[in-house]
Amino acid sequence: MRTLERFGINEDRLLILLSILVGGATGLGAHLFYELLEFAYDHASAEGGYFSFGTYMLVLLPVVGAILVGIITTSFASEAKGHGVPEVMDALCRKGGEIRPRVALAKAIASALTISSGGSAGTEGPIVQIGAAIGSSTGQILGIKRHQMNTLVACGVAGGIAAIFNAPIAGVLFALEIFLRDFSFRTFSPIVFASVISTSLTHALRPDAGAIFEVVNPELYTFRGAELPYYLVLGVFCAIASVGFIRVLYFAEDVTDKIKIPNVFKPALGGLLLGISGIIYVHFRHPNLVPEFYSNGYPLIREAIGPNLLSVGLWTLVGLGFLKALATTFTLGSGGSGGIFAPSLFMGACLGGAFGIALHKLGLIEETSASAYAIVGMAALVAGTTHAPLTAIVILYELTRQPRVILPIMFAAIVTTSMAQYLLRESIYTLKLVRRGIRIGRVADATILRRLHADRVPTVPAPLVKPDAPLQQLLRMAEEYQSPDFVVVDDDANYVGIVVADDIRTALLQPEAVPLLVVAELARPPVPCVSPSDTLDSVLDKFARLRVNALPVTGQDDVIRSMITRHAVMDVYQQALDEQG
Repeated sequence: MRTLERFGINEDRLLILLSILVGGATGLGAHLFYELLEFAYDHASAEGGYFSFGTYMLVLLPVVGAILVGIITTSFASEAKGHGVPEVMDALCRKGGEIRPRVALAKAIASALTISSGGSAGTEGPIVQIGAAIGSSTGQILGIKRHQMNTLVACGVAGGIAAIFNAPIAGVLFALEIFLRDFSFRTFSPIVFASVISTSLTHALRPDAGAIFEVVNPELYTFRGAELPYYLVLGVFCAIASVGFIRVLYFAEDVTDKIKIPNVFKPALGGLLLGISGIIYVHFRHPNLVPEFYSNGYPLIREAIGPNLLSVGLWTLVGLGFLKALATTFTLGSGGSGGIFAPSLFMGACLGGAFGIALHKLGLIEETSASAYAIVGMAALVAGTTHAPLTAIVILYELTRQPRVILPIMFAAIVTTSMAQYLLRESIYTLKLVRRGIRIGRVADATILRRLHADRVPTVPAPLVKPDAPLQQLLRMAEEYQSPDFVVVDDDANYVGIVVADDIRTALLQPEAVPLLVVAELARPPVPCVSPSDTLDSVLDKFARLRVNALPVTGQDDVIRSMITRHAVMDVYQQALDEQG
């Protein structure tokens, strides 16, 4: 780092440079994942593909795909199971942002197998893990600090979402709103760079990449202020649906965990149930067709937001929304691999479209307005499941490029999020962590740690000892001083080392040696000191790296006069959290 500083590159500038690197690598990774998914999906679903061999393939293909996914997740990377986002949040919260590089490859292959074989899942989960693994691997190779590692992981997340959905603004918001919850300029800047670079690379590799659900008939979407009460009701319905979906999904996970079969075969149970649902559906509805609720469901979404919404039918949309929830539960609840974003969009389009048709049949809105409710329903249900309304609002604009319904989207997204949080405190992402005993809702608020400085933390007098002092002197001083660790200084008061409580306790296990030991035999090399101007996130980073309970604090004259303890830092942090409410 000192070498870089000679060239005018400080920590913040280094992070910007690394974010550009991560953005480019993630953009390339997203393109490779997209090509892999397209290759697998074309072979499964296109004319002459595997699904065209007969109705029995509606069962066989999901089961075979699920077995292959089970092999990958049980023998190669267990993190690739499920929808992926909670695993990245866990890594940020408990592991300092460290993610195994193999997770990216495992998640890409497992998710491509799941989606192409008919599994009901989306691409946001896999691309989040792929991008996060790229950001984490970059940080691990370079040995950067913990708070920088988290930012690099978020850069990978933003770049991945931006590239796979062609939604650079939503990628930034997704990383900030769900993962870091820190909108400071210091964090915001590198994430924006990563998102821009990743999206630019995507445009270069796929020049024809446009909005996934680009609207071709903008006149279909009209909004009048008098319709706000209808959108309020739609928001409430979407909140209830999103909470119900979350509950059912985790109920399925619980049931799967209790089934006494090898984990490698558990995803196949979901594939079997999905296949049975598919056969029943095509038998009664559409012979020789792949059910709309298989895979990501994008064709049905395009139909719901297009001019042919009314021809789809109200009860068909209601039924498909329900079947999509079941299909996603079967797929991800049993251990399949993929995201929940596409299923949420599908269910929202069905619910919103059905609601719009109902309003039209009642004579409350014009025929051309019904499709607008499908788009608003998509945003609302995404907001309800993720508790991320900003991301939901922006990504629906970037997915459709339709500004005419931005006001009802904003309104419904906030209504749904508020109602969903009232019904269920946790989102579909954080609930998985809570069930593991991990609560990150407030602990993850890095903004507070970066706002507070070490001068806010009460310190204790520094216990100074000489290298030739006997261990028995330390034991007497331990009763006098409140610091668990001791600062070692030479005859000129120069800082030469530190003695930590753990080493003292280890020495006491041999009582006969205590009278013979001196401080120099227990001292560790000097650890970095804390300056009163240091932010608490950097102080906690030092505690985590150095594995000590107290750190020396220097004044303006660089003389050590006090110690700061980990316990005192956490007390100040908790007090700030309580004040924030």
